[in-house]
Amino acid sequence: MGRRGLVSLLLTVSAVLAAGCHRIVATAVYAWKGSSEPAAFSGLQDRRVVVVCRPPSSLEYRHAGAARDLARRTGSLLASHVKGIDVVNPVDVEDWADQSDADDFRELAKAVGADTVVFIELSEFRLQNGQTLYQGNADVTVTVHDLRDGDRIAWEKPLGQILFPEHSSVPAQEKTLAHFRSQFIEVLAERIARNFYPHDLHYDFAIDAAAHG
Repeated sequence: MGRRGLVSLLLTVSAVLAAGCHRIVATAVYAWKGSSEPAAFSGLQDRRVVVVCRPPSSLEYRHAGAARDLARRTGSLLASHVKGIDVVNPVDVEDWADQSDADDFRELAKAVGADTVVFIELSEFRLQNGQTLYQGNADVTVTVHDLRDGDRIAWEKPLGQILFPEHSSVPAQEKTLAHFRSQFIEVLAERIARNFYPHDLHYDFAIDAAAHG
């Protein structure tokens, strides 16, 4: 895109923002053909991978399934975008967790025949910013364990604090908490999974607008 085209796009986005048309902004940005960011770690190709998410101990009971849902969605994105990957069915993971007293991902990996673990640690997970506003807030670290020869940390990245939306909050009357929770899980899963495959550099540009959709 040339300089004139970029200026035109930015002016259009600014005008639409002024009008408050969030969905149109998101559509315009996604239509903009941007550059692709390479995978931060490409070592999941041709591997049998189990995705595990450890929730924070302070996670409220009503959000107790968030870690499970995040692991499921992350695994689904990996299965769709990483060449040759074999992601363990989350049903098998959940069955093992329900039947086992152990809380060791190495034992889980052995039970389901995985040679690699994508371990997601949530040190924080919140959905509300006060009584009448939604804003997702999570602190995430992702670690890849290679179990083919013992337990070697093949890759690790603290993603830090992730806010959704980042620069605003969503009034509770706009949608249910369950709907907003699903949106936030999707954002977190995408932030995690995209480290393992090429992705659009401009994906996050309209993320705040999407929160109001």
